[in-house]
Amino acid sequence: MRPLVWFRSDLRTTDNTALFEACRAATEGVVAVYTITPDQWLEHDWAPIKVDFILRTLRDLSATLADLDIPLKVLHLSRFADAPAALLKLVAACRCDALHFNDEYEINERRRDDAVRSAFASANIAVHAHTDQVLIQPGTLRTTEGRWYTVYTPFKRAALALLQRQNGIRVLPSPAAQRPTTLSPDPIPDSLPEFQGLRRPDLWPAGERAAAQRLHTFSASILFDYHERRDTPSLGGTSTLSPYLAIGSCLLYTSPSPRV
Repeated sequence: MRPLVWFRSDLRTTDNTALFEACRAATEGVVAVYTITPDQWLEHDWAPIKVDFILRTLRDLSATLADLDIPLKVLHLSRFADAPAALLKLVAACRCDALHFNDEYEINERRRDDAVRSAFASANIAVHAHTDQVLIQPGTLRTTEGRWYTVYTPFKRAALALLQRQNGIRVLPSPAAQRPTTLSPDPIPDSLPEFQGLRRPDLWPAGERAAAQRLHTFSASILFDYHERRDTPSLGGTSTLSPYLAIGSCLLYTSPSPRV
């Protein structure tokens, strides 16, 4: 079995459910893919600084995956609607027999994933969607009457009780190296013509190790004065983790040890 792992807003190898499960199922290696969709990103009002951050993160991710013998392929599309056909073509070219990805919950992303599921079902290729960026799958927590919670405290109690029944939060390691394939990773572009503008690699170093270092710094020192410094921008009293969380370079509850 050779699964294809579709990276989206989960650009990391540590505690990545889709990647971990695909590697666990694989017998003939693993292939990874990322889809670049500039027209869709423009509609979502993405800024050049965000796209630059993603491209730099992809280069870091590609190198990390290469160490695991997992080539990262890149599909240059226009919109989400192009994904089903392009992914099916890639599956055939790479001789993959299953697709793994982590669920996303925004409306356009859900419609895209539904279309991918439908196309792959018609081609008789298995699709495995995983819960990853949230602790509890949305929609699973209801009141005893089967309704949505409208007050936070009862919701919190129910969520904690469910996590306890599930033996807490499952934290997954980075997968082991896979059986090598004959495939090579695709080059990551330095920039996209649709997104020319401000870039700040000095403020936002890319990659999950940089995210881990930032989380470590926050939890080891900044956190203790957070309540006093967070509202004064000149003091640097926040974690500055939001860009890393947005693209999935790290999760707040788990992170690899920072490299020192």
